[in-house]
Amino acid sequence: MLVATLLALVLTARALATECPASCDCGAGEGGAEREYICRQEGVVYQVNGLPNSFAKIHCESNNIDWTTIPFFPYSSNGTLESLTLSNCQLPSTFASVLANLGANDVRALTLTGAAGELGAEHVKGLSSVENIMMIYADDQTRIPYDVFAALPALRDFRIRGARLQLEENGGDNGPSAHPALRSVELASSGIADVPPGAFMRIRHVKKLYLWGNKIENFTSESFRGLDNLDTLDFTGNPVSSLPSRAFTAAPRLRSLTLVATRLAHAPTDAFEGLNELEEILFKFGRGSVKFSPRALASLPALKKLTFDRTPLDSLPHDLLDGSTALEELTIKSTGLKTLPDGLFKTQQRIQQLDLSGNLIKKLDSKIFWPLKGMKELNLDENNIEEFPTQLFSGLENLTSVTANRNGLKYIADDAFQGATSLEFLSLNDNQLTLKPKDGPTNEYLDLDEPSPFQTLVNLKELHLQGNAISDIFSDWKWRLITNLRKLDLSRNNFTYLSKADLQFLAYNLEIDLRQNHITTIDVQPYIAGLPVDEGPREETKSVMLLDNNPFRCDCEIYMFIRRLHGAKRLTAEPKLDIGNARCASPPSFAGELVKDVSSSALTCSLRPQDCPANCTCDFRPATLSLELDCDAEPSKYPDPENHGLRTTKLRLRSIQSLTLPPHVVSLNLSGIGLTESPLLNLQDIKDLDVDLSGNLLTAAPVELLQANLTLHLARNPFACDCSHFDDVLLLQHYKSNIFDADNVTCSGGGSPWHMNAARLCDFRRATIIGGTLAALGIIAAFVAVFSYRYILEIKVYLFNRGWCQSLITEDELDKDAEYDAFVSFSEKDAKWVSEELLPKLEGAPNNFKLCVHYRDWVLGDMIPAQIARSVEQSRRTIVVLSENFLKSTWAQLEFRAANIRAQRERRARVLVIILGEVPDCEEMDAELRAYLSTNTYLKWGDRLFWERLKYAMPHKRRGQLNEVYVADKLKRGGLDARLNANGKIVNDAAQQRF
Repeated sequence: MLVATLLALVLTARALATECPASCDCGAGEGGAEREYICRQEGVVYQVNGLPNSFAKIHCESNNIDWTTIPFFPYSSNGTLESLTLSNCQLPSTFASVLANLGANDVRALTLTGAAGELGAEHVKGLSSVENIMMIYADDQTRIPYDVFAALPALRDFRIRGARLQLEENGGDNGPSAHPALRSVELASSGIADVPPGAFMRIRHVKKLYLWGNKIENFTSESFRGLDNLDTLDFTGNPVSSLPSRAFTAAPRLRSLTLVATRLAHAPTDAFEGLNELEEILFKFGRGSVKFSPRALASLPALKKLTFDRTPLDSLPHDLLDGSTALEELTIKSTGLKTLPDGLFKTQQRIQQLDLSGNLIKKLDSKIFWPLKGMKELNLDENNIEEFPTQLFSGLENLTSVTANRNGLKYIADDAFQGATSLEFLSLNDNQLTLKPKDGPTNEYLDLDEPSPFQTLVNLKELHLQGNAISDIFSDWKWRLITNLRKLDLSRNNFTYLSKADLQFLAYNLEIDLRQNHITTIDVQPYIAGLPVDEGPREETKSVMLLDNNPFRCDCEIYMFIRRLHGAKRLTAEPKLDIGNARCASPPSFAGELVKDVSSSALTCSLRPQDCPANCTCDFRPATLSLELDCDAEPSKYPDPENHGLRTTKLRLRSIQSLTLPPHVVSLNLSGIGLTESPLLNLQDIKDLDVDLSGNLLTAAPVELLQANLTLHLARNPFACDCSHFDDVLLLQHYKSNIFDADNVTCSGGGSPWHMNAARLCDFRRATIIGGTLAALGIIAAFVAVFSYRYILEIKVYLFNRGWCQSLITEDELDKDAEYDAFVSFSEKDAKWVSEELLPKLEGAPNNFKLCVHYRDWVLGDMIPAQIARSVEQSRRTIVVLSENFLKSTWAQLEFRAANIRAQRERRARVLVIILGEVPDCEEMDAELRAYLSTNTYLKWGDRLFWERLKYAMPHKRRGQLNEVYVADKLKRGGLDARLNANGKIVNDAAQQRF
């Protein structure tokens, strides 16, 4: 015995080492471990491949292979292959011979695809390990091979497809039956049209019977007689139109019934009677509307899962499920069902999953779900439900998931979810919800105080509300549902604005999805150290708010939001703001730019048109707390920045004459407007001003502005840096620290003024001019000296009468007989200003001018016209204090005419006009006075250089000349209190008793 065993091992080893047969091409299959042979046998080609000691496949080009002549293929060492597949081959006389040529003695699974011949017991003779047989495209098979079942004691699973089977009553004959090992039989797509009584009696131990894809239209309660152990029956794809009474009573242990893609139209009340162990029924892809009789699915004590999927249902009887109290999973999906009858669930306390999606349900009764105490998951997707009424989910303490996506849901009662305390997942996407009460919000401050209908769902983890019409963040989302809530999906809603309160979420790890809304503005609360919310140790929140795909308006309203994006410290309860790749939709200057790339310092807003001066644009910039005006000319009235929560004003003008700025203006932009000389600015009340004169046509330094110690911008001006402007170069160099863009200031011919030696700019010019002119000047000077000495008086008179070179003639010589330096003409109502402002300044040191005023210097009792004429003739100047009061005074205007006539006669500038208050309306003026003002300059009280200009216009005296007698005299007479009486005479009230 030992010798025989050793010999067998040696022969097997030799067989495994056999080289490639002469008639085959050999190679390695997939993965390298498989072996592949392509062989030819008298014109017949076949292919053998497989994995040694695992499987082998033989594919024939035609089914006339001679199995007795095939060579040896080493796929096993005299063992059992896991599977053998014959494809498109003639059935061999025995499979044992084929296995022997593969080096195996048995196989566990046998697959025959397109095999020629009808399978019988002779083909499987000698096999004892076969557990599974699969026959595909078995056109030659016309009967169930009961003899094969009997020959294979280990066979458990038999499947045949594409045969031409005919079932016989009671199995056809009295041959072998029972086959206790056989548990599953599939007779699919094999043309079975009739199921006679007892057709499967010879396989009564079978538990699973699959009859899908046949032509069965009718059967009786006897068709399944003998299948006492059957637990699964699949009728998929058969044209069954009606179930008979007690249709499956012959299979009392049936647990699963599949009726997919049938033409079932009617199920009588007793169709499922007697199926006390039935656990699952599947109705799917029905080809017509099914009508269930009352109680058709009632009293099925073991029924746990019932599915109607894409099977048309016009209606369901209210008692359909009465007594089927074990039901745990009920699906009525895409059936076209319009209503749920009252009482449908009255005995269904154990249902855990209820799927009603894809129907046409429009209305839900408040009490419809109340019996479902055990329900955990509810799917109401894709119906026409418009409202969740009051107490809809009352008492459903085990409910953990509700979905009602893609309905027409518009309203949810405040207490609809009351009692559903275990709810963790709620999805109401793509509805029309606003979550507001039917009659509008009950509280004016909805974002602070009004809760949503979900306020009692303290265990909620995910709330999906995308694709609705919601525009408010409700208080319970921020402050109540904070322990468990992890996702709040509000994308694709109607949010346009988020307030400071909208960003305060106490949840520690929450994702708030606000993408694809209409948000233009987010108002972020600035961080203020010491706020109560920041006190105490608290880990930084991991919550995040997603804000991508919103049309942001990138103006001053999102200033703090942009700062937050760029790292400004946030409040403890504020989630991280994730802007993604959101872009600015407006204003045009920012349109299309990524919000995250916008600088907070660039953000501005426009004032309301009624708050902005005409011909101006008015913006305010929160980064600098400044109001920015861009005007064609100086506005008649400046907006007060404090009225808008700002501090300063920045002004840009397109043209300028003279300008008086209010104190809140800190920047004046006059760049690029073609200025050829420095603008005239009244800087009396200005403390800090930045003036931009860049890009103009200035050739000389703006002396007054530099000396005022302002910050200037002077780049891109053609400054002259030659001899005639050497003092301008010196001035620029002296005030270089005040010039903001000094490094960009250049001379008109190029070069920089900062390194020039201004003192030497004129050296060459002086050298060439002085040498050539000194001689001529000497001769001329000598001649003029002699001539002037002899005829000096005649020359002065000649020049004076013709108005020539009068600056060379001193006032003392021309008006040496004049008693006063100036006669002051004014209205009696302006006497206070004259006595308190004008006289002390001009008559006091160091000026010491001698002035004539009527209440002090006129002769008492003399006629006024004579006094006027004498005062004008005896004064070198006449100072007219022009005001609204002056225009109403007849005597005052008479004084002006007298002075003006003298000035015209002598062709001298003898009249000085001072405007007191606003410039009077020209229409109220005398024609002579109006003509004078239109052709002569005047002084305005309040001008920064008023006193300097007035002193310059007064008579010029010799240095050191003082009228000491007059100084003493005017002090002496200063106490007189004179006025005009009704008769035109001057009266001194203080001395009235002495006259």
